[in-house]
Amino acid sequence: MAFNHRYNVVAITLHWVIAAALLANLGLGLWMSWAIDSPTAQARAVGAFQLHKSLGLSVLVLSLLRLAWRFLYPPPPLPAQTTRWERALAAVTHWLFYGLMIGLPLSGWLYVSAQWRGDAPFNIPTLWFGVFEVPHLFDLGDAGRALRAQAAAVAFNIHGAMALALVILLALHVGAALKHHVIQRDGVLARMLPWLATAEQPVMSAATRRPEPRNLAAAAITLLIASLLIGYAATTRLVPPDVAEPGSKAGVLQTLVAGSGTKAREWRVDGANSHIRFGGVHAGRPFNGHFDEWQAAIHIDTQAPAQSFIAAVVATTSATVGVPLHDSSLPQGEWFDVANHPHATYRSTAIELLSDHRYAIAGILTIKGRPVELAPLILSIEGNALNISGTLELNRAEVDMGMESDPGGQYVSRIIEIRIDVTAVAP
Repeated sequence: MAFNHRYNVVAITLHWVIAAALLANLGLGLWMSWAIDSPTAQARAVGAFQLHKSLGLSVLVLSLLRLAWRFLYPPPPLPAQTTRWERALAAVTHWLFYGLMIGLPLSGWLYVSAQWRGDAPFNIPTLWFGVFEVPHLFDLGDAGRALRAQAAAVAFNIHGAMALALVILLALHVGAALKHHVIQRDGVLARMLPWLATAEQPVMSAATRRPEPRNLAAAAITLLIASLLIGYAATTRLVPPDVAEPGSKAGVLQTLVAGSGTKAREWRVDGANSHIRFGGVHAGRPFNGHFDEWQAAIHIDTQAPAQSFIAAVVATTSATVGVPLHDSSLPQGEWFDVANHPHATYRSTAIELLSDHRYAIAGILTIKGRPVELAPLILSIEGNALNISGTLELNRAEVDMGMESDPGGQYVSRIIEIRIDVTAVAP
């Protein structure tokens, strides 16, 4: 017996987009759970983790929209010959699908919000396709270690159980659809694949239906929930937060210079030809970054090197490696902690003559309030120009960077290279 109703184009589109995202995420989830601990696949696993989270959050929003659309436009009727138990089973299956499509990404969101994996912190922000950072639910990322560990364990177990339930439900759903199409040939599958046709059932045309007034309230409530979730994510900062700095870079620099007591003349930094870069290894792959905002004061007296002094102030908010995931992580408390330490500083402690026009500069770098004595930089003077250069090695343990979630350097190398190349001209 034929019938002429099918799902409308919006319902069909949402159905297949959500289905594709769910299947992709199931595969990604299985693969990355293995790859995250594999040295050869770790870098790809980190990227897959972000894609998995982005797809999951998209499924959450699209499922809420699909649910609202279902209230507005109830599904087309099943064939008249469908038995009562088949109708009941179909209804239960569909509502279980909605529960899993909404609950699965929510449990995943809760898990990543805890910022915990296994028995240790795992502080990685969630970036929706690299566009914006998604906030942590209930501020779990800032909670105590015990609460984070407990929340992560519960959410992870729920997430895994729901994923298994979804696989089982998908298998039953596909099997039932094929049964209707191949055995019963009643056109049920064609409701979602309208180009299908059987010997008894021609290709069906869409019926024009208006949403029933009684369904508008339910749809409005569902859309309100979706809007609140989207709005919550949209309020996330797209860039590191502005912080109340205890002083500007120039003010901090002046304080350093004043404290040195130097009277040597100041050389003018050529910003266009000067760079402070850094690099290391993340998940088995090298990375290179730089600081966009910094200032230096170079006071050099070639006749009295001991009276010379060099200082620099770097805005830690300006650190970038050009990768959204890394750039979003660097300002966090575990790394530069820009909210409490907006500046890193360098000051020379001794400048000694090596040979004609070449000097060795000993100095101290302070990051997050922790001073570290560095290997000497080399200063050379040629005419009215000078250059300060050198490659320094900084053990991030000495400045407490990334030591909560990666103390052993499993993901980020313990040693970070700092490459200095600063040019200045005589006043």
